[in-house]
Amino acid sequence: MILSHLALPVTRVMPNGVSLYHLQGEDKGVVRLDILFSGGYSVQHKPLQALFTNRMLREGSEGYSGAEISRRLDYYGAWIDMYSSQGCNHIILYVLAKHFPLLLPVVEDFVKRPLFPQENLDVVRRNNKAHFLINSQKVDVVAQRHFERTLWGESHPLGRLVESGDYDAITRDDLRQYFDEVYSNKNCTLFLSGTQNKAVVDAIVSAFGNMEWGAADKVSVHMAPPSPQPGKQKIVLENTLQSAVKVGCLALPSTHPDFFDLRFLNVLLGGYFGSRLMSNIREENGYTYDIISEIDAYGKDNVFVVSSQAATEYVEPLLEELYKEMERLQTEEIPAEEVELVRNYIMGELCREYEGSMAKSEVFVNAWLSGDGFDSVNRYIDAIKLVTPQKLQLVARKYLQRDKMFEIVVGA
Repeated sequence: MILSHLALPVTRVMPNGVSLYHLQGEDKGVVRLDILFSGGYSVQHKPLQALFTNRMLREGSEGYSGAEISRRLDYYGAWIDMYSSQGCNHIILYVLAKHFPLLLPVVEDFVKRPLFPQENLDVVRRNNKAHFLINSQKVDVVAQRHFERTLWGESHPLGRLVESGDYDAITRDDLRQYFDEVYSNKNCTLFLSGTQNKAVVDAIVSAFGNMEWGAADKVSVHMAPPSPQPGKQKIVLENTLQSAVKVGCLALPSTHPDFFDLRFLNVLLGGYFGSRLMSNIREENGYTYDIISEIDAYGKDNVFVVSSQAATEYVEPLLEELYKEMERLQTEEIPAEEVELVRNYIMGELCREYEGSMAKSEVFVNAWLSGDGFDSVNRYIDAIKLVTPQKLQLVARKYLQRDKMFEIVVGA
């Protein structure tokens, strides 16, 4: 399957210095606008500060109550998502292009002038805490939390486990402090995809690109180096029917020459339904219903992780078969037919992921967050075409060694 290079975003620097990246693609009458603020929870002063600040923006502003904001979004058929990661606070707006200039002033107001109403904060805090307590009884969620703590260490922003008391401790003053330190034109980046007519672009420039706004200076995200804990842990969670398994390690940075080959190898090992782990551990042995390996991005860092759930009696044999498959990749040359199969699978998935400018937005936003540059997307396409069995075996020997893996099991 042939996949050509993607057209890179067109950069426009607006009068106040905010970068607006235009993603080229078909016009279907819908706009997607990504509003990003560097920082995330890597620069917060206490747990949940970034998440609650970003989430609470839409709960009321100087010009609109939280109820009015919700009514306007519903009236115009808009959808909005708000989340925080280790390096970024992210707002995504989808709306019909004809409604975009009418709705954007509402978004502008709650992004620039939120009030963080105490009553709304109490409701959001209570709901999020209840959700946290429910998830704390799920083996896969607990395994993910402990896996991250093991990888990064308890003192690292990515390794500190959130506790139920953190929800009670977050205050309106915390949100205002974080907002003042992060949200401003100096720390804002925009991605525009979908319809990009003059009315849409003029509305964006008017709302976010003409004047200075916000008190924050440019935020620099500097993560402390990880300090991993001992790599093999069993966490007991009573009254569970299955155990969750997480096995992995810190992976290569995406700028490393071997990174794209490692991504390819990850798919072959456990990244699609016909992978080696699925064929062995699910189809042949029946130890689990699902097992998957992934390379997850944490800002500029990457993590290799294999995830599964199994009955307690199958956990140890599952782990042994997992390590056998890793060893096979190191000691046995991968058949050329299998490499070609995986190559075609990845190309097909990329064609699907890159269909339309809105789908590409996720790809280029992630490239921006990782600091790799937009051309890394096309370098990955080139690398897939050049992968060989010999290169994959060398990569397996370097990076898929059993003694480098952290292992977390959560269950009864």
